[in-house]
Amino acid sequence: MIAAISLMRRLDGVGLAEFRRHWLDIHGPLVQSFAGLRRYVQCHVIDNPATNTAARALGIDGFPILFFDNDEDRKLAHGSPAMAACNIDSREFIGAVSRVMTAPVEIVPGQGGRLSAIVLATAFPPVKVAGLTRFDVLSQGPAPASTVPHLPVTVPGVFHARFDSLVELEAAMAGVSDPVFVVEEHWLPPT
Repeated sequence: MIAAISLMRRLDGVGLAEFRRHWLDIHGPLVQSFAGLRRYVQCHVIDNPATNTAARALGIDGFPILFFDNDEDRKLAHGSPAMAACNIDSREFIGAVSRVMTAPVEIVPGQGGRLSAIVLATAFPPVKVAGLTRFDVLSQGPAPASTVPHLPVTVPGVFHARFDSLVELEAAMAGVSDPVFVVEEHWLPPT
């Protein structure tokens, strides 16, 4: 399995609520129709003290994660009319984007609540989690065929950590110096 993770910053002049609504209600259904898509989650960055200074400096508003069985399936999606529609729609609410191709590795199977943490790092601290996925970086750069400006961010690695409560998340992420983003997960099934 592979996962395409984007780091998205909203378009100047687009409010946060408008960005989230457009992403969920308009852009999300376009992505859900990608051929070969296995799973799709939108991770909306929320304002929380555990979203640390390093994360805030990057100005990321969201992380879509698209799972495919293999790179051939991903390429099918990228050559599709649905992707062309997504690229047009992206200009309506996304100001900059960077794409990170990854190999997901489930470290701790399990789910938490809808709130989780995305950590951009090569190692994850030894803390109690309800679920943990490590995404090994295969490549990164501009989103394919996108006309949205590239967000020049280098990602060393990605961890998606789930916790049983926001209190546990905040306690576990306190003192982590790598960028920590508290996110609200929205799982959208492929159609």
